[in-house]
Amino acid sequence: MKIIHGDVAILGSGFGGSITALMLDSLGLTPVVLDEASHPRFTIGESSTPTGNMILRDLADRYGLSTLRPMSAHGPWQEAYPDVTSGRKRGFSYFRHPRGESFAPALDHSNELLVAASSDPYHSDTQWLRADVDAFLSEKLREAGIPLFENTMVTDIDRGDRWRIQATRNGTPVESRADFIVDATGKSQVLPSLKVDAGTSLQTRSRALFSHFRGLSRWRDYVDAKGARTGDHPFPCDEAAVHHVLDDSWLWEIRFDDGRVSAGLVLDADTHPYPSSQTPREEWRAHLRSYPTLLHRFEEGQTVDPPGQIVRTGRLQRLVDPAAGPGWALLPSTAGFVDPLHSTGIAHTLSGIERLGRLFERYGAAVPASALNTYSRALHREFHCIDRLVRLCYDALPSFRAWTVSTMFYFAAATTYERRRAHAEETPRTPPTFLCAEDAQLWDGVRRASRAVPDVADPSEHALDAYEEQVKDSIRPFNHVGLLAPRTTNMYPHAAAPAH
Repeated sequence: MKIIHGDVAILGSGFGGSITALMLDSLGLTPVVLDEASHPRFTIGESSTPTGNMILRDLADRYGLSTLRPMSAHGPWQEAYPDVTSGRKRGFSYFRHPRGESFAPALDHSNELLVAASSDPYHSDTQWLRADVDAFLSEKLREAGIPLFENTMVTDIDRGDRWRIQATRNGTPVESRADFIVDATGKSQVLPSLKVDAGTSLQTRSRALFSHFRGLSRWRDYVDAKGARTGDHPFPCDEAAVHHVLDDSWLWEIRFDDGRVSAGLVLDADTHPYPSSQTPREEWRAHLRSYPTLLHRFEEGQTVDPPGQIVRTGRLQRLVDPAAGPGWALLPSTAGFVDPLHSTGIAHTLSGIERLGRLFERYGAAVPASALNTYSRALHREFHCIDRLVRLCYDALPSFRAWTVSTMFYFAAATTYERRRAHAEETPRTPPTFLCAEDAQLWDGVRRASRAVPDVADPSEHALDAYEEQVKDSIRPFNHVGLLAPRTTNMYPHAAAPAH
């Protein structure tokens, strides 16, 4: 039997596990990485944000990981790694489709919302083709001499003086011994004996149908042909996380530089329970039939292998409690998930890696239980804050104006986090909580809005005006970019993170 010794065993070699291993190696600790599969492999969670890119740059600089820094903006990425597929993301785009009607852009932009997240194309955010990115980073482990055992299935984990992880690799027994375990396996969650909430404490209830496609024309070409005032758009509207907002659901489009498009339909799991009589493709087409523009659009496209088919999930929400304990910790991607709305996944995982990095800097592999409890509590607070932001938008439907107003809490939280981080006079010992999750004033405003929004889901203009004024008042201390200013007409060109 092969026995591998290390200070920290990392389960999973996706981007989170690989970056964690590279960070630990830079600190002089010995990581060992085990993964049940191999790269490249299909996965989603593909859209980065200014918050994620700021953290990635800081991780690269703090730990001397020069490999990572070019990946924090589209231009440098293309120069350094042209063979690692990415996409340009200038911001967030939203388009409201009425049920049973083709999309027709309104001249006053009342059925559009564009929020810039970068000041120029070169420094823009990135879409990550995860198969390429995860494979690239796992190869960097090998180049650094970090042990990576792919196709290695964990069969048992126990702890005496050290952790003992038993596994099989291509039928051969393998054992790893370590002082600490980081579980970076995502929803697979390898660490045993942990309580999985299954999302019951989260308010959002959603599920998804998704795939990768080729042959989809650019969304900007469509709205241009329909007479949209695209000259008012602060960036090309499909160089973004594109959200097609429907009556009780929404559909994402993420475009990569090689022409591939990631697309997914996110449904309220209560309104649209998991069907037993339809295949995923049949269900996909059944929902799109209510929205003629989207139906025609995706009939033109073809699914790409991988995955080569429409993938259907059950309820997306999950939460593990606790997220850390004596000698172990979960990355955020393993500890829980809320919803793809607001593209928080990559940034939140990087935030968790950063927080663990400070603990390993201070304590090595002997991180005290009290510090791990603090890490766990912070993750749970962050997940519940993300949940409130997402649920608020779902509750606003079918009113697009109420949805637009509700998204402002996310943009206020994100831009405030980014500015506080950029303008901090010194690096704090403990990184700030994700999206200002510790700011009681901000989250009290979200709670008050969540009590008001059901009354404006099918509202009068008077009710909408009152809701907008309430939200505008709540975000005023956090509104650095002119959110809800009358002159913007749903076009926000100056919401980019500070230069770094």
